[in-house]
Amino acid sequence: MHKYIEEITLNTWPAEQSVLLEGWILRTSAGYTKRANSVNPLYGLDAQQGGLEIMDKIRLAEQYYAGAGLNTVFKITPFIQPGDLDGRLAEQGYEIVEPSSVRTLDLQDLPVPAGRYNVRIWEELTEDWLEAFAGMTDLSSASRDTLRRMLSASSLKQGYALLLKDEMPAACGLGVIQHGYIGLYDVCTAPAFRRQGMAEEMLCSLLNWAKNLGAAHSFLQVVQANAGASALYDKLGFQEIYQYWYRVKSRH
Repeated sequence: MHKYIEEITLNTWPAEQSVLLEGWILRTSAGYTKRANSVNPLYGLDAQQGGLEIMDKIRLAEQYYAGAGLNTVFKITPFIQPGDLDGRLAEQGYEIVEPSSVRTLDLQDLPVPAGRYNVRIWEELTEDWLEAFAGMTDLSSASRDTLRRMLSASSLKQGYALLLKDEMPAACGLGVIQHGYIGLYDVCTAPAFRRQGMAEEMLCSLLNWAKNLGAAHSFLQVVQANAGASALYDKLGFQEIYQYWYRVKSRH
């Protein structure tokens, strides 16, 4: 099941381009987020099965990302192929970046939103939502355009949630549904409105929206160093199922 969630993650957070390399999925999106600009080595043959030698495969991935003008990034999960890839990358000078936690939540006993705030949910990307998210995260104009292209191209059911406090954007998030799961992304709260329970209510509204559309489970990925977000997800009842990190090799 856990590897299945990795597959859903690839679909619910789309890349602008995905290239297959003997089962490895090489994703690029103009450098916006490591999630959409990394190698996902979920499948593949080893040399004894007729596949490429591992170092040759790594070099081909590096050539691909160099051609895209990007650092080479590998997403390292418990499901990597081959199993010793993380150590091989370490030997090649790849450094660990952003250790993260994957968590899930059963939506069966989901509480109803408190209703203290006005939460809007659009089922397609709107400029209002994009402007609010960009403002909360200081998103550059180029990254904003990339995000618009990525999300607008998806055919999956999407929910763009925006919580307003006195008509001011205070918290936002994105939920994408596939196969009974809603994946949560781009969850943030404006600095002036933090620690007031707004993200919790926004997420509760978004999860109930997904449940009403037939979703039974939710998953998310959070950087372990983000203590505030981790505390929020703990409060909502999300449970860790595995961890991952990135291995990054900068271009010289």
